[in-house]
Amino acid sequence: MNIRNVKEEDFIKIAKLAKKCHPMAIERNSIYHLFTKFFSNTSFIAEENQRIIGFLLGFVSQDNPKEAYIHLLCVHPRSRRNGIASKLLEKFINKVKKVNVKKISLITKPINKRAISFYKKHGFREYKGPETCRVSDVNVFKDYNGEGEDMVLFEKSVK
Repeated sequence: MNIRNVKEEDFIKIAKLAKKCHPMAIERNSIYHLFTKFFSNTSFIAEENQRIIGFLLGFVSQDNPKEAYIHLLCVHPRSRRNGIASKLLEKFINKVKKVNVKKISLITKPINKRAISFYKKHGFREYKGPETCRVSDVNVFKDYNGEGEDMVLFEKSVK
């Protein structure tokens, strides 16, 4: 397996793989294209035999360069449980550390138990504030992405 930065021409393959990563959000192809064109320095793919088996799309905030954001992390269902997501995450963290990022944020759907467990295992903490409420076993930010679009917000300090 090889992990490398995305290239612009990867965006359609990334879009196809994203459709297999339910319950992760599926974006318009233009979003994948934006990441491969403008955030290739902080976005990565894992490939095996020239086939994309995972990706992480992220960026460093332009408004606060000490913060980074992970937009999507996906591994093909047949390739899960092989440490690929952890390696993609490690690659992203190491990259943003080099530019002095101090905090990484992300969101996920409350129903995405696999993602919630993964991020907790890797030291991400659920955001808890006046805008959140406890639903089942997670802190949920009600209507975060619009009406009925509740999300779990995660943050991790980078040292």
